[in-house]
Amino acid sequence: MMKINSFLLPVVSAGMLVFAAQADTVYTSDSSVTAYDPIFPSTAYSDWVNQACTINPDVGLDADWENPHPSYQFGTNVHPWQSGSFLNAQWINAWSDINARGPLGQSWTKYSTEISGQGEFVLDLLADNCSWIYIDGTLVGFQAVTSLAQKYPVTLNGDHTLDFLIFDGGGLAGGMFRLETNTGTVFVDSDNDGLTDAEEALYGTDPLNPDSDGDGFTDGEEVAAGTDPNDPNDFPVFDTDGDGVWDIDDACPNTSEGVLVDQFGCSGVQNIALACSCEGSDDNSPWKNHGQYVSCVAKAKNNEVNNGLITEAEGSELVSAAAQSSCGKRDNGNKGKNK
Repeated sequence: MMKINSFLLPVVSAGMLVFAAQADTVYTSDSSVTAYDPIFPSTAYSDWVNQACTINPDVGLDADWENPHPSYQFGTNVHPWQSGSFLNAQWINAWSDINARGPLGQSWTKYSTEISGQGEFVLDLLADNCSWIYIDGTLVGFQAVTSLAQKYPVTLNGDHTLDFLIFDGGGLAGGMFRLETNTGTVFVDSDNDGLTDAEEALYGTDPLNPDSDGDGFTDGEEVAAGTDPNDPNDFPVFDTDGDGVWDIDDACPNTSEGVLVDQFGCSGVQNIALACSCEGSDDNSPWKNHGQYVSCVAKAKNNEVNNGLITEAEGSELVSAAAQSSCGKRDNGNKGKNK
């Protein structure tokens, strides 16, 4: 693998815009990539297009891959698909030619290499016939049955392992990839759900529906949280204010960090404010007078002190502040229910 600098020409293609930019870090397939001996199906697939070229391959990264060795590289124009791919990379294979092997020419091959980067990258991949690219075991690129290079966004954060998996259906074999710093490629997100249209293809979600499973969370939120964006019964559980109570059960979702809360996620101060609103009592009636409001605060304070959510000193300050307020007074600037 190599780190190089290269100038990118402007390109406009379906679903994305690419602008001229100077690339910083580039990794391409070549002989430095580790290859493994092919795995052949016990019998040839009768319909490999639909049986083998699926988002979840029959032979994965955890298969019994043997004999790691350098890949064979064949140049940038040896395969007929290379010239129209606009993908500058070496065509590689696990053996010393690009002719197919196995039952009816069918085989699985795996390639691995170490990469390093920080930030946003663009991944291009193309193989004969289907291919998958994983980074640290997570699928980041998939090529179904097509002779066109596929393009995906990738985020790197340090050192990673890139695995390139290929299924060959017969004829010619091998493939190529290119991973480079994103210096101008804009990936379309048609439904503004946080997943690009390219990524929606990886997760099997609807690129025109921001919430594919209709559970109230966008596809992007679900992927970020590690839940299934296609399962309405699997959705993220958040604790936005970090008080130890999930948002779906939190009656006070904006509690200050580090404050003690009850089982409903409310602090002592919040409970007092809920019980004794300046506008009126909890039964929606206006305060009869200022003293009634202060009495409510004093009683609520005692409850919160007893519950251990505030100290006596903190409670006394709240009662003092209530006594100095205009709540319940007829000349209260915020008359509300005292009209």
